[in-house]
Amino acid sequence: MESDLGGPSHGDILDLDSLRPGLCLVPVVHGSLPFAEAARRAALSRKWDAIAIDLPSAVREEFLEAVVRLPEIRAATWMQEGRRWVLPADPCGAATLVARTALQERIPLLFVDDSTPTDERDDPTLPDPASAESIGAADYLGIALPFLDRETDQELSDRAARIVARLRSASGKVLLVCRMALVGHLLRELAAAPRAVAAEDPPEITELETVPVDARHLAFCLGEWPFVAQEAERIRRDPFAEMPPHRAWTMRVLAAARRRHLDRRRARFLPVHELRSADRFAHRLARLAGHHQPSMWDLVQAARACSGDSFAAAVLEATRHHGHLPEGPLLKLGPSNSRLEDGPVTPWTHRLSPVPAHWTTVQLRKDPPPEEAMRWIREWKPASLCSHLPEDLAIEHFNQELRERARSSSPSSQARSLPFESSLLDGLDLRETIRHFWKGEIWVREFPPRTLKLDTVVIAFDDGPGSRYPHQGTWYAEHANESTLLFYATDPAMDPIGPGILRCRYGGLALLFPPRAVPDVFAMNPLPLDARTPLETLVAGACLYSREKAVVFASWDPPSLALSRIAHEAGKRLVHVKLSGFSARTLEKLRTFHVLNGKDVRGWADRFIQG
Repeated sequence: MESDLGGPSHGDILDLDSLRPGLCLVPVVHGSLPFAEAARRAALSRKWDAIAIDLPSAVREEFLEAVVRLPEIRAATWMQEGRRWVLPADPCGAATLVARTALQERIPLLFVDDSTPTDERDDPTLPDPASAESIGAADYLGIALPFLDRETDQELSDRAARIVARLRSASGKVLLVCRMALVGHLLRELAAAPRAVAAEDPPEITELETVPVDARHLAFCLGEWPFVAQEAERIRRDPFAEMPPHRAWTMRVLAAARRRHLDRRRARFLPVHELRSADRFAHRLARLAGHHQPSMWDLVQAARACSGDSFAAAVLEATRHHGHLPEGPLLKLGPSNSRLEDGPVTPWTHRLSPVPAHWTTVQLRKDPPPEEAMRWIREWKPASLCSHLPEDLAIEHFNQELRERARSSSPSSQARSLPFESSLLDGLDLRETIRHFWKGEIWVREFPPRTLKLDTVVIAFDDGPGSRYPHQGTWYAEHANESTLLFYATDPAMDPIGPGILRCRYGGLALLFPPRAVPDVFAMNPLPLDARTPLETLVAGACLYSREKAVVFASWDPPSLALSRIAHEAGKRLVHVKLSGFSARTLEKLRTFHVLNGKDVRGWADRFIQG
């Protein structure tokens, strides 16, 4: 189908010209962004004499007032049969977008539905609306219509007949945006001869007004996440921007949650590959539930599994965040009850989505509020410090792994190939034997013992300035199987996570094993060996107090000339091991450590420290 403007209709418009001249239909699922965009494209694709939406004319003025106030979220609300009915101006709703488009393009807008309350028949269970993005609204109807039209409902048929009568009274080209549940009845009424239907007798509507919705409760009344509604409005402000595919929203939410999380927790770092893992996990959870797009629960559980409770809480906050804070008496909504300012608590229903969503509880270990975190800092005892034992074991295992890699990479530990004389040594070297086959020689391999002696390992995560890593010092071993630790790290006071528990990140550290008593090189004045940066000071201290000639230096890049000079002046040489040989997740877990305010804190530290 081609539009009057020469572009494709994206499979969204159903032409009903044979049933009623000039009538076109866009079947929608209200509260779904793909259907909202489909309705918006259809409204802009042709020159319409009128646009009709399936809302009652009794709420016209209040609903349009809410639409005009976008991106601030307001809702038309009224009382009917002792229940509060809510019709929000949803940026991801088809009715809202079509109404705003009609106002902007000066197209007459028709409200053709009855004022009778909606129920579960108006909001049936359908396939995932996200699939309409790829197949179009009209093709989606072709899939859903056989399931919607199994039984004939007389009340819906009468409602459809009254809608058809209102449409026939309009002239010219009319675009109808209607929910899926009514489409089958509308098609039958359009195909049949006009019939007399009793006039509607709806319950009385009272307390009709437009009120702003509390920003904390938007998730209960919007079809998509409040974050998606906010971003969709921001994208629409740019006439050249395109709405991202529906699948991309989960990654956008994760990225926003990562920024929020890192701004609040400076000692925490979230690599991008963890976000990609959470995104894939969330989509797999959605597919297990039979959906194309993850729900809020899927995304929070995926973030929790990949990056811990703290990040999952940030993801939950990001999905519920909407930047526009309205003023005035706010409408507060919950899963089933509502309240307007200090008024009574009443049950409520969404006019276009009368079947309430299913809500569940997720138990998350949230970050402490700022007041409680400041209290933990005030109660801190500087004279009583210790480490977290699981982190000590992890860093010691990593220390051993670095030493083994340094020994295997040493030139004195490389295998040699020799001509066969009287012994096969450590086995036949087939490649060298073939190379010298013309001589009639047999070559064998010899693996010399790893004689490189090492007692000190330096790990350089970041050669940053001292202002970035103000926490510098030396920790002594608690027992003979633990190394003496020299390190520089971020300020632990910036990230309290529990009573007597602070979190920070290493910039660099040196491990001396067997343990020994060494002075604090960071407190020396002047710094040893003309060191200038924290990393140079760390290398100088490691080289001065190492008992062996070789010092392992693990970093992303080879040691600089300044570091090599410091090692040479101390009579040592640096054996480089690349950190790129280890996974980013492993290095991040090792780099993040915790400072405990006394050994008694170890008894409850596991309740606050997330592995």
